[in-house]
Amino acid sequence: MPHVCSRLSLLLILVNLVVVPLPAYETHGVRQTDGRDDTPAPERAVEYYYQGRIEAAVEEFRQLVQRQPQDRGLRSDLALLLLEQGRHAEAIEQLSSVDDPLIGTALVLAGRPRQAIDALAAIEQPSAEQLFWRGVAEQDAGNLQHAREAFAGATRAQAHLPYAYHFLGQLALEQEDWPAAVEYFVRALRQDANLTSAFEPLARARMQQGEIDSAYALLGRAEIALPWDLRVQRTRTELERHYPHLREEREAEVAARRVIVSAPRVTALPERAEDAPGVRIGLAEDVDSLYLKTGGAWQLKTAYSPDPQADGERDDVLLVERLHPAGVRVSCDDGFELYRGVGPLELSYADTEATTVLFDLAYGHGQFSAGREDRSYRGALRVLSWPDRGFTVVNEVNLEAYLLSVVPSEMPAHWPSEALAAQAIAARSYTLAPRARFHARGFDLLGSVLSAFYRGVGGEHPRSTEAVHATIGQVLMEGETPLNAVYSANSAGYTESSASVWGFASALVGVSDKLLPRRDEAASPAELEAWLHQRPASHSNHERYSSYSAYRWSRWVSQEELTSRLGQSELGRITALITRGRGTSGRVERVEVVGTEGTTVVERDAIRSRLGGLRSNLFSVYPKLGPDGLPSYFVVTGAGWGHGVGMDQSGAAGMAAAGYTAAEILGHYYPKAELRRLY
Repeated sequence: MPHVCSRLSLLLILVNLVVVPLPAYETHGVRQTDGRDDTPAPERAVEYYYQGRIEAAVEEFRQLVQRQPQDRGLRSDLALLLLEQGRHAEAIEQLSSVDDPLIGTALVLAGRPRQAIDALAAIEQPSAEQLFWRGVAEQDAGNLQHAREAFAGATRAQAHLPYAYHFLGQLALEQEDWPAAVEYFVRALRQDANLTSAFEPLARARMQQGEIDSAYALLGRAEIALPWDLRVQRTRTELERHYPHLREEREAEVAARRVIVSAPRVTALPERAEDAPGVRIGLAEDVDSLYLKTGGAWQLKTAYSPDPQADGERDDVLLVERLHPAGVRVSCDDGFELYRGVGPLELSYADTEATTVLFDLAYGHGQFSAGREDRSYRGALRVLSWPDRGFTVVNEVNLEAYLLSVVPSEMPAHWPSEALAAQAIAARSYTLAPRARFHARGFDLLGSVLSAFYRGVGGEHPRSTEAVHATIGQVLMEGETPLNAVYSANSAGYTESSASVWGFASALVGVSDKLLPRRDEAASPAELEAWLHQRPASHSNHERYSSYSAYRWSRWVSQEELTSRLGQSELGRITALITRGRGTSGRVERVEVVGTEGTTVVERDAIRSRLGGLRSNLFSVYPKLGPDGLPSYFVVTGAGWGHGVGMDQSGAAGMAAAGYTAAEILGHYYPKAELRRLY
């Protein structure tokens, strides 16, 4: 007989890249040139730039400058391409000849801080950005007090300047001003939560203030968000050595929650949702152990027998543990063993209103939003075991029930109802679109932003539930197939085609925000750089529905972080990140990573994660030289958040606020799709 448990009151895995020769570059949205006209032309130079032929673009711009030596725009174009290649001295020569205001920044990037200070100090009414670069130059020159004053001046000139606060925090930490360091790092993270480089120094500052518990919690989050960062691991290990009670107290807290917390009851789905298909969501992989709590009368079955291996009642606590070299063990909280084998196992309920709590589940590996929390899920849970690795936890759930959590997890539930309805339809279409990417791993989609953010029952909200129920069965179609209706947080004003972002043509084409002019022609390097610093009015830039650091952002990626994320020591010191191809919107398609010992190429979606946790592929990047003449940082200026294909979620909310319906929003972002009801 099965035993009834006695009631006792889980980017970023770094992937090694293969050193490969540069591929033949494609271009999307710009005219191909046959090279027969030898007359220098700005249009051809820009075409070369968007094709990734940076060397040809440099030569074309150089000839144009020789013909028009006083044209500041042409010299800026040439200088920016030279800077991208790490040719700082040549770039400075171009900027100096026309007294370009970028000269100060270029001197800082070139590792010439004293000259940069002189150039920036000569500006009578410096902008916030110029004051920021003055602070960097002063810091590099060892003038720490002057650096603090410049950074503080930059924040007075522009309230939202997260990196100014980040550098102020570093300076305060160096000067052992712990309260100021904490204040500055917290401000930086409030303005841009993606500044994960602030996690570890903030934890150290809190440790110095005696805020041990707070520091330990932050390091726990940082360890999941920054798995490549050895400093985080060292700091956490050091803290546990000095304060061994920290781990014990945390384990005791988790154990106490297993007694106190009960799985919530949910409302059954409307009858018309019963025709929706099921979907398999991968919640966690490579798990060694996991506690769960049942929310009703349950059964544990394997795929090999119709009879249950075990059963029980509500509030039973089960422990699932990995066996070596394969398989799992399931036991009650009192240690009584219920099952031992390779599975797969399924925990299910006859009661459709029952849920299951998974305790202390780690989520968001390699992402700034990473953490741990208890999460409850509708439907059944499957445990898949693998040889020589941890087990996988999969949630099998009705599609409409899944959307009840996905919609408010992907879009805030307080946003306009028409935007929520558009999100529900897009997410339903995306989920139903044919895909086999994760099938070998035992599921259809991940529960993270790599597929769709899925927080379980805790993420559900009445407003988004209403949007899901109101659109049951409505799907965007590409012919007779559900459209792979991808979406991203913010397009920066212009979306991009799947052909550019992923290398295959589809119904997913680039569109312009309705408040912005169409972008049919490629922008020059200087025009693109200027646009990355602007904040034009658009639906994507709505004051209530757009994050300031999503529409426009910056990221300083250290040499150490970049090397760790790439995982290729054979490249040597990295000297340049050269963009090799852009789409019509300006999004980068490939990056050539140039090192002292070799080169490699990072392509498309991998660019964001492997080159420093960038928010989008719409960016410019320039190396900042250190005292040894090699780059210590790569300064990235970018726009938008996500891949930029399909619906812009901020833009959808902005459109809804302006009176557009869900159908009109979807028609704008998916102009080649048809809206139908499938069930």
